[in-house]
Amino acid sequence: MGLIHGLTGAAAVLMLLPAAVSDSLVWQALFLGGFVFGSTVAMAALTAALSASSRAMPKPGVLLRNVPAVASFGSVMLGGWWVVA
Repeated sequence: MGLIHGLTGAAAVLMLLPAAVSDSLVWQALFLGGFVFGSTVAMAALTAALSASSRAMPKPGVLLRNVPAVASFGSVMLGGWWVVA
C-alpha cells in the first residue's frame, strides 16, 4: 500500500486548500473531518480489494520467494529517480 500512497504525491495538499482559505472554523472542521473519513474509507476499501484478489490467486513458490526483493529494488529505483529528476 505504500506504493499507492506514495504515488498520490501532492494531491492531498491541493485537496486541503479549500479548508485553508475558508473563514469559517465550522466549515474547516467539517471539510477536514470529511477528508480524513473519506481517505480512510478509500484506503480500507482498496486494501480489502487487493487482499481479496491476492487470496484468490494461485501462489507459486518462486513468486512468493522473489516478491520482497523485487518490491525493494523497485522502491529504491523509483526513489532514486525522484531524487535525480
